[in-house]
Amino acid sequence: MRKIIRYAAIAITPAHRAGVIAQAQTKTSLNGEHHTFKPMTVIVTRTERSLAELPASVSVLDSEQIMRRQAQSMDDLLQVLPNVDFTSGPRPIGETLTIRGLSSERILTTIDGARQDSSMGHLGRFFIEPDLLKRVDVLRGPASAIYGSGALGGVVTMTTREASDFLAPGQRFGARLKGGYQSVNNEGSTSAALFGQASDWDFLGNFSYRDSDDITLASGQELDSSAAENFSGLARVSYKPGAHRLRIGGDYFSTEGIFPANPQTVSDGANENAATKIERRTYTFQYSYDDPAHPWFKPKFNAYRNELRDSRNRLESGRQTTSEFVTTGFNLQNSMDFGDSQDFLMQTITLGVNYFKDEEEGRENGNPRPSFPKASSDVWGFYIQDEISLGQYLSLIPAVRYDRYTLELETGAGENTTDEAISPRIGGMIHLASWLNLWGSYGKAFRAPTLPERFTEGLHFRGVPGRLPDNFFIPNPDLKPETVYTWEAGFKSAWEEILTATDRLNLEFTYFDTKADNFIDLKVNTLAGTTQNANLDKARLHGFETGIRYDSKHFFAGASFGRTYGENTNTGLPLTNVQPAKGVVNLGGRFSPWGLVFGGQGRFVAKQDRVPPGVLEAAGYSVYDLYATWLPSSAGLKGLRMDFGIDNLTNKEYRRYLSVIEEAGRNFKVALTYQF
Repeated sequence: MRKIIRYAAIAITPAHRAGVIAQAQTKTSLNGEHHTFKPMTVIVTRTERSLAELPASVSVLDSEQIMRRQAQSMDDLLQVLPNVDFTSGPRPIGETLTIRGLSSERILTTIDGARQDSSMGHLGRFFIEPDLLKRVDVLRGPASAIYGSGALGGVVTMTTREASDFLAPGQRFGARLKGGYQSVNNEGSTSAALFGQASDWDFLGNFSYRDSDDITLASGQELDSSAAENFSGLARVSYKPGAHRLRIGGDYFSTEGIFPANPQTVSDGANENAATKIERRTYTFQYSYDDPAHPWFKPKFNAYRNELRDSRNRLESGRQTTSEFVTTGFNLQNSMDFGDSQDFLMQTITLGVNYFKDEEEGRENGNPRPSFPKASSDVWGFYIQDEISLGQYLSLIPAVRYDRYTLELETGAGENTTDEAISPRIGGMIHLASWLNLWGSYGKAFRAPTLPERFTEGLHFRGVPGRLPDNFFIPNPDLKPETVYTWEAGFKSAWEEILTATDRLNLEFTYFDTKADNFIDLKVNTLAGTTQNANLDKARLHGFETGIRYDSKHFFAGASFGRTYGENTNTGLPLTNVQPAKGVVNLGGRFSPWGLVFGGQGRFVAKQDRVPPGVLEAAGYSVYDLYATWLPSSAGLKGLRMDFGIDNLTNKEYRRYLSVIEEAGRNFKVALTYQF
């Protein structure tokens, strides 16, 4: 071992951060060469910091990883992360995310800072074309002190591409064409992008299209009613004069096909098919100012509007329904730097205020729909955060937030509600040795009940004549907010020049313990014919995640493992949403003269037999994938890129926990990209 990386955990100011050797990762340039870069994120503190400095468990997927994966949905990207899983089957519109045993509305998701708060029955919450993404940041653990309601289990931020992600140094204009094919659903895909810059301006326009047949399962059968047609588009204009940055953009996504009314299960007589179209539109306006000459004035402003519409026409009954969910909001903050790299005490104080309004409305055959009543919620939040550096050995990040929210019902049963919450959090890191940093955190987070959880009424599902009655939703406007208290502890370690002059090794571990009050659970009484959301008294979730990464010029490897335990502390019974333990191993290599990167990946999932009564157990399974990327180095093929892959190499038949549908079988995939 020739040299040990010393990455300081206390860097706060940009000047100090410049001298930090962070946990290094790698990326591949257009000629396949291996380069070091320091992953940065704003997901934890809303100020840019390297992953090595953060007292939190965070994963970042960059554009290279996203392209290499050839993802059809967000599940394809995030399934490799520890304690992060998707359930509810392979139809993308029904995929539900779980982090550390907390799922759905307990995880905050954003696209370019715009909250994706929609909650529509059995639909998932990720309606986006993966190829449009520049990066995805995933925070495991609560973050209400910065983000407010909804960030109990974690935060997923998706950042779309802009012109600078495509333009080469000195390039003014360019274009990118891409086509792909995947065998498991006979999917063809194509996209085209045009980008350029002039003076302080740049622009990007992108269009993508996917058309697929039904998904082929490992058993050889096809998953009925899983074919889809997707359209997506993105437009972005940026203006960057000096220290100012202004960005205006919008993106659109739609998927349509014949899907079951509940896409998380099979299509049969009890689950009527419907001609379905789901559309999402997101508009954003972002402004920031950052001049080293003004360390006390670093404002950021982000305003957004997110619209989601679900339209369905039942093929047998002819019943037509629409559901609309709109979120409008903004975030305004200012960060102030005190001290410089020569001072013992350095601070970055961030003050912020944000607001968002959720609005929902459902209609059935043109009339108001009781199961999705017209309602709205308003949330105001104020927060302060102090990033404190004490010499080279200790950093602290205390934060506190105040939220006030109001829920208003315009149709249906129930009353309006107003409530408030205070969410504190503190994290710290100790630079214990030149190769070891220890960190810990404690925080309180909350989630206000969603509009559907409080106010939904009407028919849930049909019963069995003569045996069971029809089942109806019962509103519960008295639902209390969920509150969780979480402490975490872990370490981050890094070395370089272990075997060669260019290699590096990273190791990290996190333990977490979460206790929840007023946990919201769905109570279904088939005999009484009722379904209602109700608060559980106490619940606990605890576990760990760990990962190791090695990288050198010609070889790279990594492994991760995560496990979560959950129980109702009043009854001792397991919680339903806790996913089984999962390990992931990734091995690969690169041959720079040919611009070639190749590798294989295995997911090893344990059986889940620790389940509450009435919940189906799931067997363990192992799934293997292969991938390769070729970036030709010859002048005649400059700008060309080819990606190859095989998912589920052994055609393994398996079903994920909490899913009633088998997963997809072996999938051969290829993508060809040309940029000029």
